[in-house]
Amino acid sequence: MKILITGGTGFLGAELARLLVARGDEVVLFDLAPDLVRISDFKDDVKLVHGNLAYASEVYNAARDSHVERIVHLGSMLSVPSNANPWASFQVNVVGTMNVLEAARLFGIEQVLFCSTLATYGIGCGATATDETIQRPTTMYGSGKLYGESLGRFYRTRFGLDFRSVRFPSVMGPGAKVKHVSQYYAWMVEYPALGKPFECFVAEGTKSPAIYFKDAVRALDMVCRVPRESIETVNYNVAGIAPTPTAKELEQAVRKHVPGAMVTYAPEPAIMEYYKTMRIEVMDDSRARQEWGWSAQYSDLDATVQDFLEEMRNNPARYGLK
Repeated sequence: MKILITGGTGFLGAELARLLVARGDEVVLFDLAPDLVRISDFKDDVKLVHGNLAYASEVYNAARDSHVERIVHLGSMLSVPSNANPWASFQVNVVGTMNVLEAARLFGIEQVLFCSTLATYGIGCGATATDETIQRPTTMYGSGKLYGESLGRFYRTRFGLDFRSVRFPSVMGPGAKVKHVSQYYAWMVEYPALGKPFECFVAEGTKSPAIYFKDAVRALDMVCRVPRESIETVNYNVAGIAPTPTAKELEQAVRKHVPGAMVTYAPEPAIMEYYKTMRIEVMDDSRARQEWGWSAQYSDLDATVQDFLEEMRNNPARYGLK
C-alpha cells in the first residue's frame, strides 16, 4: 500500500514509517521541517515531501502526485507552542486537518487516520474518561484536535470517507524536543540517563495518563488495518501505562535503573493550571479493545522505563542523543 504520513519525520511519524517500510509499504513523508536524523537508516526507502499543512495546495499536491491510498495525519503543533501562538496553531491543527480531509475527498483516497489527544477532555472530567465522556478542552491544542475529530466524523458521514482516529494520552519515548504539558514523562528518563539534571515542571503528585511510543505506533498501525465494518466508535481512546503514576513515582522508577538521577521540582504555574481541570487518571479504552483487539504491551511502568533506557543505549543516533 502507498501511504502518506503528515509529520512524517516527527516523533511518531518516523517510527511508523520505519515499521511500514520494513513491511514493504511505499511511504511518503510530508513534513515542514524534516528531521533526517530520525529516518537516516531508511531515508533512501521513502519519498520525502517538504510542505506546510496550512497551505492547501501543498497538501493537495503531495496527495495527488504520490497517488496514495491512505493518509496518516500526525502533523500538528503541540500544547505549549499552541497556547503560545494560537493563531499558528489554528492554521496547522485546524486548517491543516481540513486540508488533509479535502485532499482525501478530492483525490479518492480511501482512508484517513487522525491522531487525537487526551487534551480534548477538560472541564468537568472525573478520574476516568471513556469514549462517551463530554469533551470540553481548556487548551488551544485540545480544541483544535476536538474539531479534527468532529470534522473527520462529518466527512465519514457526508462523503463516505473511511475516517478513524485514536486519542492518545502523553506519548513517552526518547528524542522528543518540543515541550508540552506532559513531556516531563520522557525527559524524566532521558535527562538522568544522559547524566543531565532534570528540573521537573510539574508537582510531585501530578498524574497524567501515558503510553509508550512503541505501543502508540502499534496502535496507529493496528487500527488502520481493521476492516471498515468493525469501526463503529470512530474516535477511540487508547491507553498505555497502568496504573497512572505520579511524577514522583516515575522518578522512583527511573532511580531503580539510574541511581544517581538528579531530579528536582519547579512546577510552572501555567502548566499546573492545566492540571487543575485535567484530572483524568484512567483512559477507558474498552471500545478499542472490543472493536479492534487493542491491548498495550507496555503497561508496566518499570518495564517501560527499562525498555526506554535500552532504546537510548541501542539507537542513540536515531534519537539525536549522540
